[in-house]
Amino acid sequence: MKILLINLLCSILLLQSCDKGNKQMNTENKKEFSYAVTFSAATGFTAEVHEGYLADENKKMICGVPKAGMEEGPWQYDGAKAGQGGNVIPSYIDLTYVAYAEKKFYRVEGALPKDKILAAFQKGFKVKGNETENGKSKWEDGTYEEITIGAAPGGVIVVWLSGNHHRTEICRLQAKETTVDANDFYDNPHNRTQQGFFDELYKISLSDSIKTVIQKTGIPYGLWDKYREKYNYRFRLHPYDEKDTFDQIYRLNYNGESEYLTDTKATEMYKKDAIPYNVVFIMQKYNAEIRFNDEELMVIFEKFKEKYPDKPIEMVLVPSFMYKDIKVYAECDSEKIELKKVKVVEIWGG
Repeated sequence: MKILLINLLCSILLLQSCDKGNKQMNTENKKEFSYAVTFSAATGFTAEVHEGYLADENKKMICGVPKAGMEEGPWQYDGAKAGQGGNVIPSYIDLTYVAYAEKKFYRVEGALPKDKILAAFQKGFKVKGNETENGKSKWEDGTYEEITIGAAPGGVIVVWLSGNHHRTEICRLQAKETTVDANDFYDNPHNRTQQGFFDELYKISLSDSIKTVIQKTGIPYGLWDKYREKYNYRFRLHPYDEKDTFDQIYRLNYNGESEYLTDTKATEMYKKDAIPYNVVFIMQKYNAEIRFNDEELMVIFEKFKEKYPDKPIEMVLVPSFMYKDIKVYAECDSEKIELKKVKVVEIWGG
């Protein structure tokens, strides 16, 4: 994890920095932005593009959706780029894909929120550039670099913008089941029937763990819409010596969004956000990576939302002496619940 974090921070610095003397990116008045297009899938629920494209308001094709083979997620992954992209903001999508867990082809066709996409590109986000001679860093403008289309069971389609360790949802669409001859999709030397194609690809494209889940409880339809529910909360550190603070936070959420916060004020603000999946906390001496359990968090957050609808939620990290361990509590109003299913992946530093 240390190597991963170092690589992550180095790549952030590389991507976000400009040579001294270069002007900051001015995105406010731009109408076109270069982007790659990628396709992803819900974690473990493998899907694959048959054909598809993004188009402008006149349905003139801008670029294809890449046919880069099977995609099995995770939901926070952007998928393979495979050379597709453009610079005209899209207004329309037409995409057909196969969902191997469901043994179905789906098609989504309809409008994309062009104005919202353009506004997100123009707004972008602030990133830290190179350190100056006094050791401080200037805030600079950054923006997104990819449009990612994610497919989840039940024909759920989510579109995100991604870039520089930030990922934001643009819209949620609904695909419908469609018919595609397997022989038009897959060069089948064994002359399998349509059902034979689905059965064989089910066997080879899904992990044993996902097959076990499906056999026991079925496909968890609706789960990815639950992930999109947002709550008003923040992370707070309750340090052993009362002096430590968060310096940076890199978070990925279950809904596929992510952000990298490098400003102390930003890390302390309450924010409407989906439940966290994996979070890296950078403190003054120690650092920690913590992974959260979706079922546990959804139960607690829904309970707090019902009991205290106007109260924000605190996610409190309580380190032990010398940061040998970290306990996490969810607090709202006067109620406090310890999270039993969090996994402290690693603690390092000191």
